[in-house]
Amino acid sequence: MAPVAQRERFAVEPAGLAAALGAMRGAGVEEAVLLSTCNRVEWYLASHEPEAAVSAASAFFGDGVPIRAQVGPGAVRHVFRVTGGLDSMILGESQILGQVRVAFAAGQGAGTVGPFLDALFRAALAAGRRVRRETDIVGVTASVPSAAVVHAARLLGSLRGSRVLVIGAGKMGEATARAMVEAGARAVVVANRTVEAAREIAAPFGGAVVPLDRVGAELARADVAIVGTGAPGVILDAAAVAAACSARATALVVIDIAVPRNVDPAAGRLPGVHLYDIDDLIAIPSERGAGTAGVQRAEALIEDDAQRFLRERAGRGAAALIAEARADADAILACEWDRARARLAALSADEEAVVRAVLHRVVNKLLHRPIAALVAAAESGRVAPEAPGAESAGEGR
Repeated sequence: MAPVAQRERFAVEPAGLAAALGAMRGAGVEEAVLLSTCNRVEWYLASHEPEAAVSAASAFFGDGVPIRAQVGPGAVRHVFRVTGGLDSMILGESQILGQVRVAFAAGQGAGTVGPFLDALFRAALAAGRRVRRETDIVGVTASVPSAAVVHAARLLGSLRGSRVLVIGAGKMGEATARAMVEAGARAVVVANRTVEAAREIAAPFGGAVVPLDRVGAELARADVAIVGTGAPGVILDAAAVAAACSARATALVVIDIAVPRNVDPAAGRLPGVHLYDIDDLIAIPSERGAGTAGVQRAEALIEDDAQRFLRERAGRGAAALIAEARADADAILACEWDRARARLAALSADEEAVVRAVLHRVVNKLLHRPIAALVAAAESGRVAPEAPGAESAGEGR
């Protein structure tokens, strides 16, 4: 996986999704969904020209940036694995299902979701829900905020009695505040540009709320700061952290869970400041390690659902091909009969019916073997879906 310093270059905030999707449609791609999270930026594209779709995704990332592209069944399986939490930085990540749902809704809103991606994402989201319902891979560290809590607790020895500053009032901030309280934090302070949003998060925990311009004072009092806002860059520079820590007698733990990063990396070089970004959380072992029965069960469920989707789409593709072949054969038969009929002696209605029936039987027998082979191929999943899917992901995945 590419480091956060590279991934943050391509991160797209929710407000920018419509423009990015519209540009992809303008590049000639029929259907598109863009998933941009803390550890991935991925295009899911459906096109009758997969190579052109991959080229369009490459253009989005720019020259010199290698991308990993999957086309056809491989792309379909990838979508299912993502929604199932099996392709996440933290195995079984609990938030990815909601993030995929948001990306899908954005594509629908932008008019870039057609029949293929609509069917694909509905099936993949259903598979993701099934994994969470029937397996145990979602553990207490199966999300970025909860992993941050575990990391902070290990660094401090314990969060009991600690004072925690949460900067950001989005879903990440809410999940982090809840996890901190459950881990024993004595006090939680939520800072956000919009005080009302911060108050909604802090209220259930009896936490305090401060505007962003008072973060410095709260940073000086906190034991740990969790920073994760929707800002497109640094909101906490090294100078501000240095000023807040000038009178501290104890170390300050700062965990930046935002992508793009919200904390100046230079702050990590200050004396008494321990700065960690989202990539540092990868080293935290999940409660459900790879190879456990839960993961094996999840892998089996995802593969089963992906195969079912591929078979169903292949069946529809085969049906369309069969109908097209029959229509072509009937058209050829009708054309040749019209040409031959003029050269034939007068035929009675009964004689003409016999000749036409013979011709139809010959055509059906000629078509029988290739149609049977096509049906068998569809049932085994060897026929491509109706619209080939091309999924392209940058190295930030």
